[in-house]
Amino acid sequence: MARKDIIKITMLGRHCFFNGKIILFQNAGLPLNDIGITRGYGVFDFLRTYEKKPFLLDEHLERFFGSAAYLNLQVPFSRTVITRAIHALIEKSGFEEVQLRIVLTGGPSKDSIHITKPMFYILAEKAVLPPDEWYERGIVTVTNEYQRELPQAKSNNYTHAAHLRNQKRYEGIPEILYVSNGKVLEGTTSNVFFVIGDKLATPRHDILIGMTRNFVLKLARKHRVIKTEERDIATMEMRRATEAFFTSTNKEILPIRRIDDNMIGDGHVGPYTKEIMKCFRSSIISIAGQK
Repeated sequence: MARKDIIKITMLGRHCFFNGKIILFQNAGLPLNDIGITRGYGVFDFLRTYEKKPFLLDEHLERFFGSAAYLNLQVPFSRTVITRAIHALIEKSGFEEVQLRIVLTGGPSKDSIHITKPMFYILAEKAVLPPDEWYERGIVTVTNEYQRELPQAKSNNYTHAAHLRNQKRYEGIPEILYVSNGKVLEGTTSNVFFVIGDKLATPRHDILIGMTRNFVLKLARKHRVIKTEERDIATMEMRRATEAFFTSTNKEILPIRRIDDNMIGDGHVGPYTKEIMKCFRSSIISIAGQK
């Protein structure tokens, strides 16, 4: 049987695509000696739907396959099979909108180091955005000195992010901003933008390049909202920023009103940020309406 024909769908319950079949979520399991578990060795990608249509699917798959190649992991299914599985999961989910996590682990390993047969799965869950208040008022964030390991790949290693999120002093902080050696980098699960002078600037090096980040850059250029630049941003430059926001799949465009003790602009969502948010929403509606 060809791989394109092996997607099998069960009838009831929460589902995932696991090693070639769509099965009940509770029936999936990884070997205990999978180095995705014992060593955290693996990659993933994360996307969501609008009007039940996966957003930027091709771009996410491109990054996923690139991440796998960087870690010398062979994806066991073609993009066509993965795309079919994603659409099948969306259809079966029953959710108004769906978020999908595509995961590839190193697979079972006798010595917990060498790769054998990678394990592949896709999780489908209900897509939920942060509260409206965050978008209306902007959020407060704090900086943390950290450089992502292997930023070229979207690896499963989010140990530092999880460690921070489980500390009491970070309670109530929606997103933490990584800085390193005097440079601004990215959020724990997002990219960051600043309006500095008459330009919209975002870091380019030593970060994981996000799909929403790239989409926002294209929007700003297409609609001529503001000139853009991808460059190193010194931490001291944040004090000169009049606007700032995070971007990610599950946050879209999230305004920032304060970083540490530094108020951004007048502490309100700025005009460029509002315009980009408006363009983003219009583009989503347009894309979702396409057949």
